[in-house]
Amino acid sequence: MLIPRQFWWLLALLFVQQLPGVAAWGVDLPLVFTLLVGLRTDVPKAAGWGFLAGLLQDLLSSSWIGPNTISKTVTGIMASFLKRHIYHERVLAQTLLVFGGTLFHQLFIWMLLKWDGSAPPAGDAWGIVWRSLLTTTLAASVVCFFVVRFRKRRFDPATA
Repeated sequence: MLIPRQFWWLLALLFVQQLPGVAAWGVDLPLVFTLLVGLRTDVPKAAGWGFLAGLLQDLLSSSWIGPNTISKTVTGIMASFLKRHIYHERVLAQTLLVFGGTLFHQLFIWMLLKWDGSAPPAGDAWGIVWRSLLTTTLAASVVCFFVVRFRKRRFDPATA
C-alpha cells in the first residue's frame, strides 16, 4: 500500500504547527495545505484532505473535536470551487485566495464557537483573527512562491 505524498506533507506541517514558536504566532499551516490542495484537486479530494487536516488538528488541540474538521472541510470545498472561476498559477492570486480562505476559516470557527457558547469576547476574537490572518497569509505567500516556482520549472522549463 502506497501512502500519498500529501499525507507526509500534512504530518510534517502538523509537526511544525505544534512547535512553540509557530503556535504562538498563530500561523495555521494545515489551513495553507488545505487551501493549496483544494486549488489543485477536485471537490471530493479537497473535502477529504480538509477533513483529514482538520481532524488531525482537532485531535492535537485541547478543544473538542469538530471546529477545525468542519471549517477545513468547507474551506477545502470552497477552494476547489474557486479554482474553476478565478484561479491562476500566480503567487499573488494564490496569496489572495489564501487570505480570503483564512478569513473565511477564522470567521467560520468563531461562528461555530459562538453557537456552542464557548467563543471568546468579540475584542479578543478579532485580535486572534487578525493575527492569524496576517501571519498565515505571510507564511502562505512564501510557500506559494516556492510552489509556483517548482510547478513552472516542472511543467514548463522555458518559463522558469
